[in-house]
Amino acid sequence: MKIAAQILLTIFFVVLFLVGLISGTFKFGLLNYNFWEAAFQKHNVYQNLANAGKNSFESQIDKEGGNRSDVKILTDLITPENVKDVVDRNLRNFLNFTNGLSTQIIVYLPIDKIPNNFLPKNIIGLKSEMTISDLLTKFNFQDWQTLPFQNLFNMGRYVFWFFVGAVFLFLFVLISLILLIEKGKRFISLGIAFILSGSLTFFLADTVTNLADAFSKGLVDSSSAAPIFLGVIFSPVVAEIVSVWRILGLVMLMLGFGLFFVKKPTYNNPK
Repeated sequence: MKIAAQILLTIFFVVLFLVGLISGTFKFGLLNYNFWEAAFQKHNVYQNLANAGKNSFESQIDKEGGNRSDVKILTDLITPENVKDVVDRNLRNFLNFTNGLSTQIIVYLPIDKIPNNFLPKNIIGLKSEMTISDLLTKFNFQDWQTLPFQNLFNMGRYVFWFFVGAVFLFLFVLISLILLIEKGKRFISLGIAFILSGSLTFFLADTVTNLADAFSKGLVDSSSAAPIFLGVIFSPVVAEIVSVWRILGLVMLMLGFGLFFVKKPTYNNPK
């Protein structure tokens, strides 16, 4: 009966660890502006986006039979500094919405940096910052209300409490496994739980890396600008997430093997 309980708790241990790992990645990684900023700086994303944007714009001019020199004033605006300004402000606005700090998604358009004679007629008169609902209405996107924006509102808070719940259950299972070990016996079952968690973390990291590489290659090789930009952003973010997973996986493996040599202490009753 005790062995069956240990096996069941070991399975719960591994599942809850992975649930906590993924929910923690969302809360403290994907929903955290500092994570994105650090990943972009480390992997030179702003420079790569500027290069991709300039190449895409110039390719479009060539296809339409235009002269690159005629729009040089626009291509000169596609700099890493300007790209950082646009990306960071929109990213911060979006994350403020998902974390419940803002009730609207604010879109930033660098209209004030573009000469008026180069602006399309449907953009002239727009503000640099507008709510996404106002922006879509301005462009006559009638079905914008069907988009699931409100499902994202305050998502960070829900993910946080989900993460907290997973951590509490994980600690409960951890304590239960310790209590089931007889005094003087080694923490074999607990060590196995840690090793399985670490091994699956490495497996998950490798799987995500392989999928991300294939996905990013398909995006970067696209002829459209949007998939190319997404591909430039996607790989660095995944790389940062996976690097953290591998560190945690290594820690779990080391703790697991270390527990094989630890015995539960015994206490002699005083006479």
